[in-house]
Amino acid sequence: MRHSSPARFATLGRSGWRRLRRQGRALDLGHRLWITAIALAGSLLALTALVVGPSATAYRDSQDNLARVSRLGQVFEAANRLSAERGPANVAMSIPPGSDPAALARLAAFRAASDGALAALGGLDAAAGAAVSTLPYRFLSATASRLAEARQEVDRVAGLPAAERSLEDITGAIARMVAAVDTFQDAVAWEIREIGRADPSLAGPALVAHVVSDLREYGGRIGSALIPAVAVHRPLDIRQLADATQMRGRILELLRLLRGQAAFGHGQPLETLFGTVEATFAGRGLALIEATIAEGRGTGRYSLTADELTHRYVPTLKPVEALRDRYLAGMVEGFAAERDAMRRRLVAVACGAVVVLALLAFLLQSLNASVLRPLLSAREFVVALSRGEAPREGERPDGPARAAPAIRITGIRRLFDALAVLEERMRERARLMETLRRQAETDGLTGMSNRRGLALAMARVAAAPDAPAAALMIDLDGFKKVNDTLGHEAGDDLIRQAGARLAACIGRDGLVARMGGDEFAILLPGRGEPADAAAFAETILHSLSEPFAVEGQTIHLGASIGIAASPLHGPLTDELIACADMALYEAKRAGRHCHRVFAPSLRDATLAWTARQQELPRALAAGEFELYYQPQVALGDRRLIGAEALIRWRHPRLGLLAPGEFLAPLEASRLAAPVGRWVLRTACAQGAAWRRAGAPDLRVGVNLFSAQFHSASLVDEVRAALAESGLPGSALEIEITETIILQHDEALIAPLRALRDLGVGLAFDDFGTGYASLSLLKRFPLTRLKIDRSFVQGMEGSAQDRAIVQSVLTLGRSFGLAVIAEGIECETTAQRLRAEGCEEAQGYLFGRPMPAGAFADLLRADARRTA
Repeated sequence: MRHSSPARFATLGRSGWRRLRRQGRALDLGHRLWITAIALAGSLLALTALVVGPSATAYRDSQDNLARVSRLGQVFEAANRLSAERGPANVAMSIPPGSDPAALARLAAFRAASDGALAALGGLDAAAGAAVSTLPYRFLSATASRLAEARQEVDRVAGLPAAERSLEDITGAIARMVAAVDTFQDAVAWEIREIGRADPSLAGPALVAHVVSDLREYGGRIGSALIPAVAVHRPLDIRQLADATQMRGRILELLRLLRGQAAFGHGQPLETLFGTVEATFAGRGLALIEATIAEGRGTGRYSLTADELTHRYVPTLKPVEALRDRYLAGMVEGFAAERDAMRRRLVAVACGAVVVLALLAFLLQSLNASVLRPLLSAREFVVALSRGEAPREGERPDGPARAAPAIRITGIRRLFDALAVLEERMRERARLMETLRRQAETDGLTGMSNRRGLALAMARVAAAPDAPAAALMIDLDGFKKVNDTLGHEAGDDLIRQAGARLAACIGRDGLVARMGGDEFAILLPGRGEPADAAAFAETILHSLSEPFAVEGQTIHLGASIGIAASPLHGPLTDELIACADMALYEAKRAGRHCHRVFAPSLRDATLAWTARQQELPRALAAGEFELYYQPQVALGDRRLIGAEALIRWRHPRLGLLAPGEFLAPLEASRLAAPVGRWVLRTACAQGAAWRRAGAPDLRVGVNLFSAQFHSASLVDEVRAALAESGLPGSALEIEITETIILQHDEALIAPLRALRDLGVGLAFDDFGTGYASLSLLKRFPLTRLKIDRSFVQGMEGSAQDRAIVQSVLTLGRSFGLAVIAEGIECETTAQRLRAEGCEEAQGYLFGRPMPAGAFADLLRADARRTA
């Protein structure tokens, strides 16, 4: 037997040990490659989630909105069924017992429909998705209980002989039916509120649908209020007349609100159906009701029986039901289309993500083969060199080791340096993104939150369940004048001081945000009661009324504050800020330096404002604006000496609108200046035509908008209007209000003097009603003062008003200014003014505002009288 020597065993041990070390390094390299591959795969999955996630969220939101709108339709359907049950109940109580089986069968069918609608709502809650809030059971149970009581009373009255039925029995049963409907209205209001909380974009359409549903409900109620009296041939008592009149007014108000909605406007799909509602229900149906009310005021002799009135009136409600159903169907169709679009988009994004994932997997494989493995081999090589070892690329078992290829150490170092630079740049980019995020949520002037920061804070508060909160909108009164007189740097300092005071008032109880300009907003979490927010508002008003020190001067400001509370006034979203903004403008209209709490009536006014403002471009393009002219006379001989041009709007649906119904939205829009130029040109052309027709001394007064005084071309526009019409400058009088003078002050002096150089007269309108000082009469080139109607009409009963009128007349004579009195409506006032020395006047006593044709007739009559 052959034995191995000890030297051979030693040689074999050393080579085996080297082989095990090489295998360990290879195993370590493989682990690192797998870890790298797993990390890249996780990054790819995260990237896919970021791409697909928003589309999936949008699809889920559209699916939830579709479910919410569908359930809203079922809730309105249940409300309609409950309301419609009053009709056959009225008929059953108006006919002798058992005389009309068909009527009783119809009542039973309507009751079954009501029960089915309520049962469907109960089953709907069990099938609703997690994103759709469950309709509280208390609403359904309370409605069912009230409905059962009402039906028992209806059956009792219907079972009485006709001679034994009293009006009180029938009206009592109908009142119970109405009470059941009112109980269910709590469920309707809850549903709309929940929809607004879930998605604020649905709140507006849901409220419009509620208005249409209310129109159907009040249409049914007014019929139910009259039919019992018709059934027993009794005149309407005072309470019934008052109820019927109130419901008729509510119906007309609802129709007016719907007319202002864009969904029923010109060119919209529902325009024809809404026109049918106005023709059928607002026309024939209300006319039938008004005739019945007129008959009920007398002896109670009605031309129709209760059954005939029901069968004539109820069909006029069908278009209202069709409008409600079609509007809700349109909402469902819209969200179904949105859901389908989101589904297609999700599929497309998912397919694209799969393709990108496959490409990235391919790139990963290439990266593994061409970059990562050589890079890690290079790292092992460098480590071996640093240890003083002789690295080998590999060793054959049956032969000598093969030398590894030479590697450029400098190139490897550059590679790692480049990776370090890349890492540092990524860190810099992360820091930059964080800085940009803070800047996007922070106001640069005050360091407080801005509008975006406020929205994020509201979202965080709203995420908590049952989180009440209040929002305050604050506007600094008098800031613009300070900014214009002391400069923008002083204005910025004033804004910072005001923000600091607001933050001190709130402390840690809320968040202060600057919305822009001199407007701030405050969020008060946990303050869901308006009274709590009002207490904060009083503290803020007191703090901001204290003087400010700016550039060595003492500045006095005030503030106007609007308050809205959640959930009372709306969800904690931009909708609540909009409610607080409406209350803020109400505080400004109330005289500033005060606070006001939001009320639903402000939303109706805002809807009307918005509807008018959206229609202004069409009105200007279609020539719907008209000028009416009010006579101005000499008090001595009642001779016509002038006409004031007053704008009117010939609305295609609402008829002739007075200035109070559209002037404020017009002045706040970008069309104020174009409309003002049209008024100026039209009035000058008309005045020139009248002067050529035989009134050579007639002057025309024109009211300009504030926006026209912002324009540097005011004088050129007046000069062009005079040249185009041929009207001499002395025949034109521009009326300027105290508000415009206070807004522009010194900037107005130069253009007004240029107008005086053209011969144009300048009348100070509504003199004495505001805060203008007497120095204005010296600084501005005025030619006439107009005594406000409030002083003129109060002369007979107020010594103070008489003293003001006498003072204005004295001022006019002292400054060499003509004076004209407005608002004269009786002969006694005219005689008193003449006795005081007033020479000119205008008012209803001499003529209301009238079209140009009617004013021309008045001119001819005046010419014949004075000839």
